[in-house]
Amino acid sequence: MGEQAICVASANVTAPELAAALEHLTSDLAEALPVYARIAGTEAPTLARSRAGADVARAGTVLLALALEDGAPPLEGPPASWAPAGARVYALVTTAGDPQLAAAALAELRELCELRGQAWMGGLAVGNAATVTRFSRGPRMGWARRRVSEALDQLAWALLAGAPCDERLVQPSLAARLAAHVLPSQRA
Repeated sequence: MGEQAICVASANVTAPELAAALEHLTSDLAEALPVYARIAGTEAPTLARSRAGADVARAGTVLLALALEDGAPPLEGPPASWAPAGARVYALVTTAGDPQLAAAALAELRELCELRGQAWMGGLAVGNAATVTRFSRGPRMGWARRRVSEALDQLAWALLAGAPCDERLVQPSLAARLAAHVLPSQRA
């Protein structure tokens, strides 16, 4: 894994709708990184997806992609435990409901990183994540996606700079969440 690679390590991804949301968000992030790198006048890192411990063990930067289901047990052995001491660890978490559900998981990850000598860099928790994929064809900064896109952009800038980011808990707009329930099989 090269210096300019960011290892995307997945864990706890069993629910199909949360897996689809994580896939969409990491793809969106992969598209944003080169754009922001060009603006910053630097080389863009690549996102290297991995489920294997060996890839994560060699990574200097790890983005944990986690899905938290309502009522699911706490995190068990997340991929951060595979990353070497000194690695920068960020998190991208999806939940089916309120993003506040991820606050405890982010705190647990922060503690795990401190215990293992890794640099906890913060993360983004996206609640009502299934709504993200329902409106994925709409504009990134449109009414349905703006909140999540802006938070994802902040994560992209932090990844690009190797800098910490705030732990953010966001969800699509209320209008998007309501529309997703009214039109569950349609994409806006």
